[in-house]
Amino acid sequence: MKRLFALFLCLWAIGFIAVSCASQPAQPAAPAEPPDTRAQDEAAIRSASKDWAAAAAAKDANKFVSFYAQDAVVMLTGAPDLKGKAAIQEGIGGMMMDPAFNLSWQTESVEVARSGDLAFEISPYSITTTDPKTKKPATERGNGVTVWKKENGTWKVRVDAPISEPAEPAK
Repeated sequence: MKRLFALFLCLWAIGFIAVSCASQPAQPAAPAEPPDTRAQDEAAIRSASKDWAAAAAAKDANKFVSFYAQDAVVMLTGAPDLKGKAAIQEGIGGMMMDPAFNLSWQTESVEVARSGDLAFEISPYSITTTDPKTKKPATERGNGVTVWKKENGTWKVRVDAPISEPAEPAK
C-alpha cells in the first residue's frame, strides 16, 4: 500500500509539474529585424547626389532645390543658415544667376544607418562665384557633409554643410 501511495504521489507530482509548465504564458517572439538595405540605400544616395550635381552644373535652381527636404538647412561659411526650401531656393537660386557660378562635387563616401532612414555623405567640392570686391571669379574648395533622410521612400537632403578649406595666403 505504501508503494502504491508513493507511486500515486510521484505520478501526481509529475502531472502537476507538466500542467504547470504547459500553462505558462508563451513569451512573445522578438520583433523581426527589418531587412538590411544599406547597400541599396547607399547606391540610391550616390545616384541622387550625381543627379543633384548635374542640376548644379546645369544651373537649374528648381531641380537643384528639389533634392532638399522641406525642413532642410544649408550651412554656408560666413553666411546665415538657409532654413527651409524657400530660403534655399532664394539663396542658391541667386548664386546660380552669377555668370561665374560653377559648383561641382564627387561623392567620396556614404554611410547609411542600420535603421535605413538616415545617412551622411562626404564629398570634396569646388565652387566658383564672382568675388564681390574684385569682380573676378573666385574658387573655393572644401569638403561637404550632407545628411540625407528618407522621406516616403525617397532620399532627401536634410542638412547640407560645405566646409571650405582655409584660403591660400596671398603671395
